[in-house]
Amino acid sequence: MGNILVYVRPWNSNQLLDLAQLTWPNYNILRISEHKGFDDVGYIKEYYENIDRIDRTCDFERSAPFKDVEIDDIIIRCRLLRALDFEFAKRLVHSAIQAIERVLENVQPKYILSVTVDSYIIDLLARLAKKRAIKFIGLVPTFVDGYFRITERGEKAINRKVDPQEVEAVVSMLTKQEYKPQWLAANRKVIKKKAIRLWARNLIKPAWFFFYSRLKRDPLNAHYMTTDIVSRKYLSLFPKLYNEFDNIDSVFSVISEDSRRSIFLPLQMSPEATIDYWSSDKSWIDYENKIISVVKEYSDRYIFIVKEHPNVYGFRAPDFYGRLLENKNVILVNPEVSSNGLLEICDSVLVCTGTVGFEALLRGKPVMSTSEPFYAPIEEFLDLDDDLIQSPENDPRRLVEYLLSGFSPGVFINDGSWNNNAHSDARFNKLVSHSITGILSDCENEA
Repeated sequence: MGNILVYVRPWNSNQLLDLAQLTWPNYNILRISEHKGFDDVGYIKEYYENIDRIDRTCDFERSAPFKDVEIDDIIIRCRLLRALDFEFAKRLVHSAIQAIERVLENVQPKYILSVTVDSYIIDLLARLAKKRAIKFIGLVPTFVDGYFRITERGEKAINRKVDPQEVEAVVSMLTKQEYKPQWLAANRKVIKKKAIRLWARNLIKPAWFFFYSRLKRDPLNAHYMTTDIVSRKYLSLFPKLYNEFDNIDSVFSVISEDSRRSIFLPLQMSPEATIDYWSSDKSWIDYENKIISVVKEYSDRYIFIVKEHPNVYGFRAPDFYGRLLENKNVILVNPEVSSNGLLEICDSVLVCTGTVGFEALLRGKPVMSTSEPFYAPIEEFLDLDDDLIQSPENDPRRLVEYLLSGFSPGVFINDGSWNNNAHSDARFNKLVSHSITGILSDCENEA
């Protein structure tokens, strides 16, 4: 009987353990975690011992697997590490490398199951697994209801054969004017309520996580440190909301009288793995400053219709919306305004990796991106300097077939709400397990 290594956090430990047991019933399931009480393999103990040793000796030589350029990439892509002093961040990275190497050597796992890479610890786990030819299975939900993805850092990891009837059903779903993924906040009341709740929680997070990490005697826990740093960045005494354009007609009235081409710019959640780890263009990692830079650079050429992501409305740096509105070529639209409606009246769409880009392609709109989004071939995307005179002639069925070939049937819950006592949640895990089993079987047959 071999071993399966599962990377868990307190809010998904039961879910991923259940999924692993369903998928590999004849294997020994072991957890690796940065959280005390959830680590079965000694990672945390080894990690802190390594930090103490490196602090005393400045010995980085044991972390030979990666070149300096790789270490730099690991640091800049992690929302925690890039906010720390660079030398301190390097010590954390090398301590984690040595701890993970020891775990992999001792456990010798057949597979590693985790969420997709979203922090330096999972990043290192995936990179070190690859060096040992251990398959890393990173899970993430998708914007198409009823599907999930297996991906390490946003890449298209599988190429599934898709039935034409499945394609037709998803085309019909995605082209409905009112379609939204189930996890997206739906209306003005819900969006505003969520924004106030985010702001209120953020007020207490810095103090709470500082004292909680000390109470747990775990001051270098990546989750606690990250939450502290991010919440401080977005801290404000009052909610930072805005009350700008709140309907399609008012937006259309402005852009129809402007000689510049109109670009719909739907904001993405940030910091988030979909930017930090999925974007091939690392300039997008500094997301808010990148947005400001783009709208300023192209002020003579484009007017930008900017819409906040409904799930993070108000959860930005306190001065972000104000900085945006200093640019006269920006129309800031309330987050409840329909994205599909805005797609109809704009000339093009600009995204980093956001999936509104796929919805635009389905509707024949040019999409600009330098980040190589996963949902379409790279040749589908334009640059901001490209000509917008001709819209692409896209076949929705071809696009959806490409999309679904990288998706798997099943529902992966990634918000900590999974409950084994809920019949639907248990069924979701069975569907995901069935898909994983099929994918691994196909991989073994090809090998």
